Amino acid sequence: MLTIISNESNVYFSYNSKLINRDSLVTLQAVNKPLSEVLRMLFNSGYEFKESGSYIIIRRRPVSVSTIKAKASSADEHYWIQGRVVEAENGFPLADATVYEKQQLISALTDREGRFAMKLKNKYPTANLSVSKAGYQDTSMVLQPRFHQEVTIALESKTPEMPENVLMVKQGNQDTVKAIIAKDDVPAEDVERKWITNVFVSTKQKIQSLNLKKFYTTRAYQFSVLPAIGTHGRMNAQVTNHVSINLLGGYSGGTDGFEVGTLFNLTKRHVSGVQVAGLFNIVGGKVRGTQIASLYNESGDTTRGVQVSGLVNVARGLVKGIQIASLVNKAGRVQGVQIGLINITGSQEGSSIGLINISKGKRTGLVLFYGCPAGRNKLAKCL
Repeated sequence: MLTIISNESNVYFSYNSKLINRDSLVTLQAVNKPLSEVLRMLFNSGYEFKESGSYIIIRRRPVSVSTIKAKASSADEHYWIQGRVVEAENGFPLADATVYEKQQLISALTDREGRFAMKLKNKYPTANLSVSKAGYQDTSMVLQPRFHQEVTIALESKTPEMPENVLMVKQGNQDTVKAIIAKDDVPAEDVERKWITNVFVSTKQKIQSLNLKKFYTTRAYQFSVLPAIGTHGRMNAQVTNHVSINLLGGYSGGTDGFEVGTLFNLTKRHVSGVQVAGLFNIVGGKVRGTQIASLYNESGDTTRGVQVSGLVNVARGLVKGIQIASLVNKAGRVQGVQIGLINITGSQEGSSIGLINISKGKRTGLVLFYGCPAGRNKLAKCL
């Protein structure tokens, strides 16, 4: 039947052969009717049709359903939401999708059958369930608070598109994608690729971080024992806090104020304020303020302020301020002062005070003790 319609209407049909039985017998009478009406007569309401040029795409209609199972007792402080996340096109279960409530910062990751269960608090008058998975379009649905509910949520796959921030380079007669500039994504990936992060951050939390690239929020405070064990649970990497207290160590989206960790602090994006750790601080993005640690400080971008470490400071971008370490200071570029046994920078517009001072590029300013000349060849001789 689709072949006949295609020949008569001069269009082509695109569909998943697993969803449509091409051998089924169909009887249909249609005279002078629009193509959209003919297709609705041919297929039931579970399908939808999208036009793309001369093609008609046939797929299952996304279905999101919420069924109330029972009202939570007035004495209960929580109610349960459970259900499945499926692919909109074929109804297959989706594993590793993040289901979360933005206001309460409660989340769950679907299993291999696409199932999840989460407990929400009764004290909130509204509840909005959101679902995200890499490669699929985000969706959400409004819940009825204080009722135990069973839900089914369908996600549509994303249409491949060119990212918004792309650097195009001319090669011959063709424009070629040279590099994708997506600064918001880079810090998270950098922090979560580090071996030390693998020790403290679980695979499930990394998957959730990948799913929730576009979701960040702010809270007044965070208290945590370890990453994923704290006031924000596994959502902590999506939250910027004004105050963060980490009993052993913590992981957050950012800090705008003060953060202290007995052992360590891991920050996905930025720190603006003061960050203090017993062992180490690692920040994926910019630092504006002060970092203090007994062993190691790192910022993945520009550092404006002070880094003080018992052993090593690393700033992968510009340092506009001061680095102080007993062993090594390293920066992409310095406009300020480095004080340490060994100071390394890509280019320097300031002062280096140490036994060995290495500048790989341009140098202006004061160098005390041994200084290595600029330039790669001279640097090789110096080393």
